[in-house]
Amino acid sequence: MGCAASVHASDSSQCKDPKHKYILQDYDNTIRAVTEQSRKESEEPPQKQPEKKELRFGPVKLLQEISRVLLVFPVEDGQSEAFLWACRKGGFACSIANSLENAMDTLDKRKHHIVVIDMRLAVYSIGEQIVRKIRSRPSLASVVTLAVCPAIPRWCEEPSVRPYLDMGFNRRFLENHDRGACLNEIVMMDSGEVSTGLKLSVANTLFQLLEESRDSFDITDIDGICSYVNPSFEKLAGFKSVDMVGKSTDTLLNEEKTGQGLIETMQRCKAEGKVWEGVVVHNRKGQEPISVEMKVMPVFDAEGNNLPSHFVTCRLELNPTVCRSCLNKNQYNSTTRRMSNGRVRTESSNTSINSISVNNNSRRLSKQVDAPIIKIITMLRSIQDTGSQQLPAQLIENVMAMLRSSELYNPGSNSLTEDPEALGFMDGLMEGRGTRPSVTGDTILSHRESTAAFNNTSLMQSLPTLIKENLTKREEWDYDIFELERLSSHRPLFYLGFDILVEFGILNNFKVEETTLRNWLGLIESSYRSSNTYHNSTHAADVLQASACFCRSQCMENFLDPTDFLALLIASICHDIDHPGRTNAFLCNVGHELAIMYNDSAVLESHHSAVTFKVTCQSAEQKNVNIFKNLEPENFKMIRKSIISMILATDMTQHFEHYNKFLAVNLKCSSTEEGEEGMAQLPVTQENKSLILRMAIKCADISNPSRKISLARAWAHRIVLEYRDQIAEEKSRKLPVSLPSFDDIPRSQVFFVHLFARDLLTAYYEFLEFGHLTDQLNETSEYWDSFNEENPYPHALTLSTSSTST
Repeated sequence: MGCAASVHASDSSQCKDPKHKYILQDYDNTIRAVTEQSRKESEEPPQKQPEKKELRFGPVKLLQEISRVLLVFPVEDGQSEAFLWACRKGGFACSIANSLENAMDTLDKRKHHIVVIDMRLAVYSIGEQIVRKIRSRPSLASVVTLAVCPAIPRWCEEPSVRPYLDMGFNRRFLENHDRGACLNEIVMMDSGEVSTGLKLSVANTLFQLLEESRDSFDITDIDGICSYVNPSFEKLAGFKSVDMVGKSTDTLLNEEKTGQGLIETMQRCKAEGKVWEGVVVHNRKGQEPISVEMKVMPVFDAEGNNLPSHFVTCRLELNPTVCRSCLNKNQYNSTTRRMSNGRVRTESSNTSINSISVNNNSRRLSKQVDAPIIKIITMLRSIQDTGSQQLPAQLIENVMAMLRSSELYNPGSNSLTEDPEALGFMDGLMEGRGTRPSVTGDTILSHRESTAAFNNTSLMQSLPTLIKENLTKREEWDYDIFELERLSSHRPLFYLGFDILVEFGILNNFKVEETTLRNWLGLIESSYRSSNTYHNSTHAADVLQASACFCRSQCMENFLDPTDFLALLIASICHDIDHPGRTNAFLCNVGHELAIMYNDSAVLESHHSAVTFKVTCQSAEQKNVNIFKNLEPENFKMIRKSIISMILATDMTQHFEHYNKFLAVNLKCSSTEEGEEGMAQLPVTQENKSLILRMAIKCADISNPSRKISLARAWAHRIVLEYRDQIAEEKSRKLPVSLPSFDDIPRSQVFFVHLFARDLLTAYYEFLEFGHLTDQLNETSEYWDSFNEENPYPHALTLSTSSTST
């Protein structure tokens, strides 16, 4: 050969072989280019890494912080300097330790992701002690360790890395003072072992979740060999983990009762990498087989890979009343759904009510806390998937039962509600929802006081004769609140509120003094804005009078207790306190401070609730105004919750939800075959009480169309005047006009009655058996419907202080 293998690039000019000469010249040029690039890089400022970089682990998004590197070099030399430069160049945080104690103290103070340990011959034993101490601590298990070993002469054979792995090192680095080589090593560990360790920590979290799950899970490979089962699986199947790991889970299926066709369908879906779910019969160790709802989900190594690497199977025990005939293979239909990644997902569904039962006691937290609306959607989707033309009667009955629920949008109960600690946790998260405290015995005396009780009060004895005569008519539905407004010099809420609250026993039931009640009513009425033509204390008094009429019905008296009545009456008194005379939409459009405070949601209603308890319990202007001060804390808590619930129910954005909930419950009541008619058939539960109270204040709030025509017309004038002021301000400020139809009185009333009032009031009046109010509502509705272009509305728009003046 013309050249020896050991010829250096610098000797290329001495090579006699022309071909080899050109090769060595290219090699020489390459070395010079790399050297020049390294020199330039060494002169560049250190790289500035972002504080955290994003990683993806399946669907999980992870944020990896900048790696911290600990250099453990007992003696600083060229090698330690090269690694120190590499850390600074790469933007990694770096610490230096020169002893075992110093290294462990540094790790205890702050976790480091990478530890570089000098393992050259002179400090071999110290390095071994450090790495073994690191591996002995669970908190440092994810630390990546690098052993810096002596360089190997070229004439020596490469030694094994096994001793370093046995000590606990992750990688080995042969002594090399080249800065670029040190930087590359750190970068590779950061992108490799450190990132992988973060992903493994997430995987460990997921396995911990599986360990704690009440649902049964197992993981198998593509051949069906089990690699993991969680404790719930052991409980369901009766087999321990050691019995299942390494063995096939297919033996758990009872082929005779499940059906060979169904098993073949499942295997075909698994082979195609599709999701499968259905009901099978499951063998159990030493016990009778059980019916199990089973879902098999493929796991893919990478996006676009058509073949799964593993399968995750979830098994849920069905109710023991499952009809075994539902396992007939003909009842299963496969439906396909396109997943977000483009793969086709196949699911098997069963129309049997038992296979999709939502009252299954064995379904755990993830299933039981679904709201009824979610359960219904699940049922209907299952029916849709099957394409069945004949639906089981039991399925229809269950769907109808859930649709009648008054808590259609709220989660149902589950087995955890029997655990006091879990119940306390749920109460804390769900605003104190819990069992209502008893209010019987000495706490509550009676539903209503006698007329003599009111007549004996000092206020009644000092009332002017005309006001006293007016109040004697307060139990009449067509009571003229405008007359009381005029007689009381615009203080109708004070007088009517005192009269009605005393009638319903507030003095005894709340143990409140008459002076305190009078102070409170005066403070509440003064908190209404008299400049409003509609949302003022007269409207509050009108709503109070309507609520009191509802409370006097036999149906309400049989269903509610005195605290319910008083909560309703207090909510009626306060439901529009400090109303600004503008709608929620207006406040949101102008960015009002209330809209900002309450996040554009139920702005006014939230404000009314807050002001109610602020002026009652925290008023600094007047003493002796707190009508709740003598209540037991638990009773006050429940009454406060009830009042807030009712005031929030007046938000018109929730109108149809409240109406449909009530309608569903009322239909359930009317569909009962036996028992008395009316509300007596409905269970007296706190849930149903709350629903009835919310409906009561809603109907009282919009009851104007069911008053006699003169009263309804007076209220229509007032609301139009108030909304006209808002419309004028919206136009002047170039805001969206939220109530354009309120320029026309009859038209606005037709819209309001037909869209909102008529259905709600009719349903509630039928429940109360107040047929005469339904008749009055229809009469008033016909009155507003009678006006058109040919028959224009004849009354001028005025602010009436009496119903007769309009």
